[in-house]
Amino acid sequence: MALVDPAIIGALSAAVSLAGAGLTWRNARGVKLHAGYELARSLYGTLVSAQMCEVRDALEGYRRAAQRSRRDTKDILPTYFALLWCFEGILVGRRSLVGQRKLNGTSPAVVYLDDAIRWHLREWVKRWPQLRGLIKEHVRDLDDQHSLASLIELAVAVLGEGVEVESLRSHLPGDR
Repeated sequence: MALVDPAIIGALSAAVSLAGAGLTWRNARGVKLHAGYELARSLYGTLVSAQMCEVRDALEGYRRAAQRSRRDTKDILPTYFALLWCFEGILVGRRSLVGQRKLNGTSPAVVYLDDAIRWHLREWVKRWPQLRGLIKEHVRDLDDQHSLASLIELAVAVLGEGVEVESLRSHLPGDR
């Protein structure tokens, strides 16, 4: 009976171990990518939820109204901030996905999220300066600059720089 060289057994064992580690890493990365898609889907789902649909509808009704009273403006403020905070939440989730791109391969999930929210984001970036201006007619000290900065950051990340983003940016203190 011929004995197998211990060096060959060691090399085969190392190859099997490396292959196993590679498969484990690939499976773990696949799980992380799946989780990334789930996060992206959840973020998009929040934006298009029934609650956010009502928020967007109320803001659009306020924006298009022929007249707005001080009371109308006071009533719309929670709605105004709800949509700002929704976009802020999407930004936070997107940052998480972007931060995992190299390690967990979440780039496709980021693209998926960006594609899903692009139209919504573009439309609201266009509308926001007018909406904000109408609110400021009754609320001079509107404290929204932090959330507005998050909306701008999200818009730049997804849409890139442009006229609408620059118009929105001009509403930040100090004309950044």
